[in-house]
Amino acid sequence: MTKRFGFTLAEVLITLGIIGVVAAMTIPTLISNTNGAQFKSAYKKALSSLNQAVLMNVAMEDTDFSTLKDDSASTNGNHIAGSLGAMLEERLQSATDVSSTYVSEVTANVGAANLPKGNVEVTVECTEDDATAAESATDGTAEAVCKGVTGFDADTTVIEKTSTINIAPADGSFFVYALADGTYFGFKKDASNCTKGNLGCIGFIDVNGSTNPNTVIACDSGTGLGSGQDGAADAACEVSNSNVKDIYPVMFYGQTVEPASDAARTVLFGK
Repeated sequence: MTKRFGFTLAEVLITLGIIGVVAAMTIPTLISNTNGAQFKSAYKKALSSLNQAVLMNVAMEDTDFSTLKDDSASTNGNHIAGSLGAMLEERLQSATDVSSTYVSEVTANVGAANLPKGNVEVTVECTEDDATAAESATDGTAEAVCKGVTGFDADTTVIEKTSTINIAPADGSFFVYALADGTYFGFKKDASNCTKGNLGCIGFIDVNGSTNPNTVIACDSGTGLGSGQDGAADAACEVSNSNVKDIYPVMFYGQTVEPASDAARTVLFGK
């Protein structure tokens, strides 16, 4: 009786075929998860760098975002003293103004129709004092955003109020800066006097510059953190590792840079 000590060609081909099918099914997910982890890490690092910059400005100049000057009239990269652009160049000396090239680079990658854009729901935490303060509806303060919110009681001292901001750097209303680690920080040119709730003081972090996917982070499911406007319940936002994107809306006020949307908050504070 003859014994075989090897495999036939057919057996080898079948095995290789099975391995190929499994690899085709799993490798894209692995790559997506890896990219997601890298995006998360870069996002958190950029937030840390920006917060350190404003704290340094507080220590050196005794000023923070609440004293920012409107920079929309600056020309040729000559930022107005006291503006956010001037602060970045002073406190993050490796920061480079790439406003003139960002949109064209992104356009080359994704096409003009797919430039980062869209309305983002921004959440402001309202107190009863905010809701009852006699402020105008257009002064950009937390009181203006929260005016008229009801539902406060002994157990509910903070209620979320959502407003809409538009992330659209292609419209020319944003400055974009490249930071030392390759992340980009974009912000409204006319951001000024940035106190909590001022929806003019918004921007975005693009964790990989003009490289794809150039997509604003969004919830896979859910729309909030569990408690919505006027105390109404909403489903918690969820963002799967495979769906983590590279652009994160942020708000800056006082001495803080923080996530501006539920999806951006979920990525920051999630596992």
